[in-house]
Amino acid sequence: MTENQEEENSKKISEDSPETVEEIQSQENGVIEEVDELEEIDELEKMKSDLNEKEDQYLRLQAELANMRKRNQKEKEDTAKYRSQSLATELLPVIDNLERALAIEVTDNQGESLKKGLEMVMESFKVALKNEGIEVIDPLNQLFDPNYHQAIQTTSLEEGQEADTVVNVFQKGYSLKDRVLRPAMVIVAQ
Repeated sequence: MTENQEEENSKKISEDSPETVEEIQSQENGVIEEVDELEEIDELEKMKSDLNEKEDQYLRLQAELANMRKRNQKEKEDTAKYRSQSLATELLPVIDNLERALAIEVTDNQGESLKKGLEMVMESFKVALKNEGIEVIDPLNQLFDPNYHQAIQTTSLEEGQEADTVVNVFQKGYSLKDRVLRPAMVIVAQ
């Protein structure tokens, strides 16, 4: 390089460069402030992201709590609705035995009196069951429904019968509201 070229480069550098130390410090401070602002913006963005994440967690927890309340409410309602289920299940064999006792033919006055007393007990049971929402499933001459009936035997169709019709009820079934306590044991024509 020649001396002229060096002088021109020096002039360019001096023209482009700040002339004083104060200007250099001022530019440095400006750069530092810009870096600080960028760091603050990054920190602010991170905080906004954290806030959005926490807000999402909060909303999810609120929804979960609402679902838990609904489940608990439904469980309470079901418990109240089916509160007599276990007692009814225990009493069904007693009712079956009473029905068998009432089916026996009696010939003397003492037997008639005993049968009359059993009929009164059976009637009281029927009223108590009805008051609790327990109903008899007695599907004689109805179509077989596996939701309410349990086929223990099949028999051949006789004249006038439809296929899958209950022709004999071996043991009555019982339901509590919309829940089957015990399916009816039936014989089905095939």
